[in-house]
Amino acid sequence: MYEYDEYNPKKKDEYEETEQESIANSADGMEGESHVDGESIEMEAEVISGEEYAEEISGEEFSEKEDFSEQESVSEAATEEGAEKAEAFAEASEESEPEYTGPCVREYHYEEKVKKPKRKQGGNGWKKFIAACLVCSIAGGSAIGVSYSAAQSHFGKEAGAKTASTSNTESVSYLTNGLSTVDIVKKVKPSVVSVSTTTTGVTQYMGHFTVPYEAEGAGSGVIFYSDDDKIAIATNNHVIEGANSIYVTLDGDKSVPAKVVGTKSESDLAVLSVSWSDLKKAGVEKVTTATFGDSDDLEVGECVIAIGNAMGMGLSATDGIVSMKEQTINVDGNSLTVLQTSAAINSGNSGGALVNSKGEVIGINTAKYNSSMAEGMGYAIPSNQIKPTVESLLETGTQPQPYIGITGTNASLYNLEVGALVLEVKNNSPAAAAGLQSGDIITQFNGKTIKDMDSLLKAMDSSDIGKKVDLTVVRDNKDKIKLQLTVADKNS
Repeated sequence: MYEYDEYNPKKKDEYEETEQESIANSADGMEGESHVDGESIEMEAEVISGEEYAEEISGEEFSEKEDFSEQESVSEAATEEGAEKAEAFAEASEESEPEYTGPCVREYHYEEKVKKPKRKQGGNGWKKFIAACLVCSIAGGSAIGVSYSAAQSHFGKEAGAKTASTSNTESVSYLTNGLSTVDIVKKVKPSVVSVSTTTTGVTQYMGHFTVPYEAEGAGSGVIFYSDDDKIAIATNNHVIEGANSIYVTLDGDKSVPAKVVGTKSESDLAVLSVSWSDLKKAGVEKVTTATFGDSDDLEVGECVIAIGNAMGMGLSATDGIVSMKEQTINVDGNSLTVLQTSAAINSGNSGGALVNSKGEVIGINTAKYNSSMAEGMGYAIPSNQIKPTVESLLETGTQPQPYIGITGTNASLYNLEVGALVLEVKNNSPAAAAGLQSGDIITQFNGKTIKDMDSLLKAMDSSDIGKKVDLTVVRDNKDKIKLQLTVADKNS
């Protein structure tokens, strides 16, 4: 910028003319750049003070002071143009809404203010405020062999998502393809309960003494049914197995006794009931039943939220994604086909809800991979396995459960022939009596082709207790062997 200390209005024309000649004819000078609309202008000029120039023209003193600069004029023009663009951008921002697709996608709140620049100051003022909403997930097992159609009476689906109005300084809370994380938790959390258990017994001490003990446990459950007499809660079998007393906590601090309606250890599922008389004594006037979604519709990478009684410290929520849809794990000697999720799962989460972006329960927490070598591996029983099992348990209680006495997994996980790989044969079991061995691959059961552990469980559950069934197994990955066993009742 050219800076003149003094200026006489009477000499303005001469002043500007001489200035132009000075710039054009100068041999020594300085190099500068001015940017106007992306164009770069290079200039060379000798800097001459206003006082020296005035003496050169007339020797007179100038009485008025003002800055003159060709670059300043350019800057002011650019500033005015920038202000117009800023105003246009602000108007466009008011008409647009941030895109949001449910949990896991971070939700941003924008507040933008545009201030017109003052003359001789240049630039424009922008302020942004951004708040990020964090999002969450859980773990599970499998339930096989019960009619799915019977489960529909208690597991309805709710209508689609809502759309909320917003101002230009508020984020979008709802979109038609999903709810916000906060709204999902608010919707589902009232249907999730904390489960507390007490187990008593005696144990041997130093081989000579019997010592009584009392152990307390913590877990979670999901309310799936309510009528005039009771509510029904789905949870994991391992949460309540062996417990002498069970209490569930609703509404944060209202604890009521619960009874076991039925269990299915093969699926690691159980149903509890609480009477309305006990609920009202505790001050509970109403409950919320969960809406169960279709776990078959899940995609790997889909975001999910886990809600449960983590560490027995009350209900909390975590987030993650669906990592795998058909993982096989062993829980208490039972092979389960489960969903795998990256959501944080901790002790006490078992029995809690795994929820999709619509606020539907698509899984029940069951387990996590506990190792210092791995993180973010939790497991959940898919909702399509939960629904028929807990519905049947609610109607008939604990049922006779077909049992052959093995622990197994999918043979394909070991790059072996398709079938169910036997990992362990229980002592005094039907499988042991039939001659099954660890390492055998079951390819047929009672005339049905066995592709994996899930298909074996389904075939076994549809078998008649006390009846003989034929098995085809591959031994040592080469020999096909025919065996016959008698199906037993695990609950007898």
